[in-house]
Amino acid sequence: MRKNTNRILNNRNKGGFSPVAKTDTLPLKSGKRNADAIIMQIAKSYKDRSRKEIQSWRLALTAIEHIETPRYNRYFDLVDDLKTDGTLLKNVILRKTATLSVGFQIRNEKTGDINEEATKLLNQKWFYRYLNLELDAILFGTKLIEFSEFNDKKIKFSVLPSRNLVPSQKRIYPDLSKDKIFIEYDSDQNKPWIIELNQDDPLGLINNIIPNLIWKRNVAQSWAEFCEKFGMPMISATTNNSNSTHIDNVEKQLLALAEASVGVFPEGTTIKFDEANRTDAYNVYSKFIEYNTTEISGVLVGSNTIGSNEANRSNTEVHERSLDFKISQSDRKNIGFNINDELLPLLQIQGYSYISDDDIFEWIESKEEIDLTKFWEIVKGIMEEFDVDEEWVSKTFNVPITGKKQTQSNNQIVASAPIMEAILKLIKNEAIQNPEQKDNHSGDKPWKRDYLS
Repeated sequence: MRKNTNRILNNRNKGGFSPVAKTDTLPLKSGKRNADAIIMQIAKSYKDRSRKEIQSWRLALTAIEHIETPRYNRYFDLVDDLKTDGTLLKNVILRKTATLSVGFQIRNEKTGDINEEATKLLNQKWFYRYLNLELDAILFGTKLIEFSEFNDKKIKFSVLPSRNLVPSQKRIYPDLSKDKIFIEYDSDQNKPWIIELNQDDPLGLINNIIPNLIWKRNVAQSWAEFCEKFGMPMISATTNNSNSTHIDNVEKQLLALAEASVGVFPEGTTIKFDEANRTDAYNVYSKFIEYNTTEISGVLVGSNTIGSNEANRSNTEVHERSLDFKISQSDRKNIGFNINDELLPLLQIQGYSYISDDDIFEWIESKEEIDLTKFWEIVKGIMEEFDVDEEWVSKTFNVPITGKKQTQSNNQIVASAPIMEAILKLIKNEAIQNPEQKDNHSGDKPWKRDYLS
């Protein structure tokens, strides 16, 4: 920690804190760096990794609701510990991929032109990481991003530890053991470097399923203990010899028998295998885990059938459409608001002059909203009345177009021309060879064949 920072942190004024002033930065062409990054001031502390109970969650919420000194470290430690759940991870991946599988662009709202340079700036690895953190904030609670460097298209940032945040007071505590030393991260000095993600819901969507995650984990652990105790039959031995050496030898053979199913016992020893009669154990444990799995999946992706081998196809397709066209679109809308209201103005402050006030971030969702076959029917109907750009059609439907094909009517005329010439020549020859044929049928209407048919 720098001397200047220490001096300011120790300068208390009625329990308050004066935020650290940012030092001067270099021009954008040479790269801007955050000289007094908050991430360098955070003290590491212990995280509780013990078995969690519902009481742990309730105590965490009580600490958050404290009027004078609210603390979020208990809650975010609990969330970090529960992130290892397999059902949770699967559904988080499904929700993220459904949201991030759509392209994006920066467009000028007044002119309608695409800002190619700004779009290239966002089409980088740092921005993909930013979008992932946006979704993490929606799911797991508020995230605080601190930018550390702006160097053309190479932008670096860090994620401040959520356990040190107090979103309700817009503060971050470098050392959680010191209640009166904090940093106000929404101050004017910090605003050009910090963005708060999902500030409206600091606890995240996971807060609704924390009890289910705790119950599922604990029941799975109890089931594992049950399997260890009753999965293998109990082996017992009886002997009429009370000699300690004899008994020790029998015990040794029993332990070996449990592993190899073969043992040598002294004379007079009887071996018995006692099978565990626990026919309801599967329903007791498995059904409870299944119930919690359904609750977790329903909150995150709207269904438990997506990704399940036992689901039928029709239900899965319905739930996939709900995820793609409802849940993911809601996430994209929230992300769009954050980028337009927070990220783009911050980039303008940092010297990216090619981003104007009229530029907006938008997702390219036209082809995602309807089925591709239906989309083609619409386009084909438009092409009957209007000229459509060939390059756009080729790019939209991934079809290489090399030029216009000759119409069918022209092809028929070109193909039938030599045939017509041959037929007329044949009729002329027949008329020369049979001149009397005309007189024999002079009273009848001449028969004509449509050679063009």
